[in-house]
Amino acid sequence: MYDRDGYISHCTKHTLFTPKQIRMYQPTVRGSSMSIHQMVNHIAQVVGRPALLEDRKQRVVAYSPQSDAIDEVRRKTILQHHAGPDVSSWLLELGVYNSRESVHIPPNPRFEMLPRLCIPIRKADVALGHLWFIEAPDAMDPADVARADDLSERLADEWIRWRAQQDFAVARTAECVRELLLGTGDARMRAADDVLHDGHFVPGTSVRAFVLRPVAGARAPEADELAEALERTTRSTVRALGAGHALTLVRKDHTVVLVPSSDEPGRFPSVEKTAQLLLAASENVVDVVPGVSSVVVGVGSSSASLHEAQLSYEDALRAAQIGASFGITERVVRWDQLGVYRGLYTIASLGIQSTDFQAGFERIMLERDGQALLDTAECYLNLGCRVQDAAARLNLHRTSLYHRLGRIERILGIDLQNGVERLGLHLAIMLMKIGTSRSVNPVDA
Repeated sequence: MYDRDGYISHCTKHTLFTPKQIRMYQPTVRGSSMSIHQMVNHIAQVVGRPALLEDRKQRVVAYSPQSDAIDEVRRKTILQHHAGPDVSSWLLELGVYNSRESVHIPPNPRFEMLPRLCIPIRKADVALGHLWFIEAPDAMDPADVARADDLSERLADEWIRWRAQQDFAVARTAECVRELLLGTGDARMRAADDVLHDGHFVPGTSVRAFVLRPVAGARAPEADELAEALERTTRSTVRALGAGHALTLVRKDHTVVLVPSSDEPGRFPSVEKTAQLLLAASENVVDVVPGVSSVVVGVGSSSASLHEAQLSYEDALRAAQIGASFGITERVVRWDQLGVYRGLYTIASLGIQSTDFQAGFERIMLERDGQALLDTAECYLNLGCRVQDAAARLNLHRTSLYHRLGRIERILGIDLQNGVERLGLHLAIMLMKIGTSRSVNPVDA
């Protein structure tokens, strides 16, 4: 997919159009139309000079085959998709970017830059970008400049038409991904068929979902800030993955990346690589958004086909929720490696509560130091009731630990020497952690 300026991007918005608008929109395609790349090549052939097209942010959109008359700036622009901030600042000082007419630009030895002709590409007073020609070994003939000016108007028309088509395509894919992951029945099957038909995924391959979910700190982050950070994270991840077969969906409290999966080594990025790319990109969330203390990546199980992607997404979402709820130290949590946590999550999803396993459990929290008592019980139980280890972990004297455990027994009316009663308390504590997870928002299904 491409963004509005012609750059490769991926669908991360919920939708750009409503489903009704998508059904109504019918982009017109003229038989004589050219693609942007074809149009740039055509102009280069007409004037006899290599051409390069940039958008209004000075990013490369298209360029024709280059001749021997190429300088360091053109080479860098093609390789890095941008001439660099120093060159852009100099051109801005010359007034090039604000000009409404063709501009001849002198050479600049500092940048190893040959003279140029810059033609602004505009439509209805809207700046779209600039078309560049190197004027070496000699300046362009005035007649060629005039021809390039005339053709730039057609280029603007084609660019506008192309952007409209891309907007439609992005909206269509966004709606398909949303139906694929959140829809039901036939709608989900049709969405998978549409994605495969449009060439946005590798047919005949398994699929795996990754969910990146922020964990809130002392206060919840602003929704708008979080949404923007998740958008940036998703775009960065897709760019890092390289291949154009990742599908994405950004929701209010997490982002989903859906990738092809295979047991064949090296065919697609591994689970570990994809998860680490998501974590690396998530610096946009943790470092930028106040209120986010960390992030967790949930990895779903592999589904046999794109039509079953929803199952992998649900698993990844559960894994991320469990990672946030239980404070699992690993930042990447795989659903197929969660063991007993999976059972606990399933129990919680059925509405089973802590008090179903431990009568009077709520009385603990009514105590002045109720949270400390629960933390003590959890540590003691997690360490297999080894008093010395629990005391060391809690930085308590063993006498203080025994005192706390005794209070817990009296408050709840249980005997911690009884294995079944210990199990009931342990399950109650773990279910409470799921119910009070500090993830940013509940799942917005």
